[in-house]
Amino acid sequence: MSIKKTGLGKGLGALIPNESMQAFENKISEHGELIHEIDMNLIMPNKDQPRKNFDSEKIETLAHSISDHGLLQPIVLKKIGSYFEIIAGERRWRAYKHLGYKKIASIIKDVDESTIAQLALIENLQREDLNPIEEAMAYHHLIELYKITQEQMSRIAGKSRTYITNTMRLLKLETTIQEAISESVISNGHGRALLGIASEKNRRIAFDKVVKEGLSVRATEDLVKNFDSIFKEPVSRVKPKKPVEIVSLEDELSVTIGTKVSIKENKGRGKILIDFYDQDDLNRIIDIIFK
Repeated sequence: MSIKKTGLGKGLGALIPNESMQAFENKISEHGELIHEIDMNLIMPNKDQPRKNFDSEKIETLAHSISDHGLLQPIVLKKIGSYFEIIAGERRWRAYKHLGYKKIASIIKDVDESTIAQLALIENLQREDLNPIEEAMAYHHLIELYKITQEQMSRIAGKSRTYITNTMRLLKLETTIQEAISESVISNGHGRALLGIASEKNRRIAFDKVVKEGLSVRATEDLVKNFDSIFKEPVSRVKPKKPVEIVSLEDELSVTIGTKVSIKENKGRGKILIDFYDQDDLNRIIDIIFK
């Protein structure tokens, strides 16, 4: 197996001692406790893995890289009974499965469930493998399950508390909108802007317009701000139907006078409007009326 020097990142570097990494980099594996070749069939995914979807094409690309250059970094496991749960490196494990390899280089650590979940999140964040909804779900899961504060979560993830809060707010969106963010149809910025609309019905109306017209985040913010004026339904002014006898009389007068005649009547009172087009037409109508 070809070994190349690589860094683990701040979160995982704290998990794996420097001497263990140095041993791996120098292929010093005589002391089996440092690096183990673990049977692939004895390894199971992390149940708290924040990443829910693994792109098959990206896994295949990683597999090609491993095939060409070897495994640059061992995966990290926790022994549970006769099996091993992945702490970090699920994508590498999946790529190994794709290649049909029987064993994979692993470092086995005895850590608690909280640490496993935190490290799985850290690895994904450092590799930018999570979409915004997966990231929000991971924060929410860790906070609820292990009763930690958003401030503590911000230190674990290496993000500001405001960032954690804003990301978790995306979970208040409807499933359809969350899926659109996950699939990069719209961005998390669009999602945060849509949260400015309290009504789920109106939020869906705005979302449909954003997708249909391909609005930018800034345009979406303006849409949300001016939602009422943009989507305000015009007041329908349906003219009341005139009685048949009035309509009939209008027709008779129009034929007699030779121009449009309108009669407005209400409870026996009203007025007659006669259209004329110029002075000569007015004189003609006057002659007809007074002859």
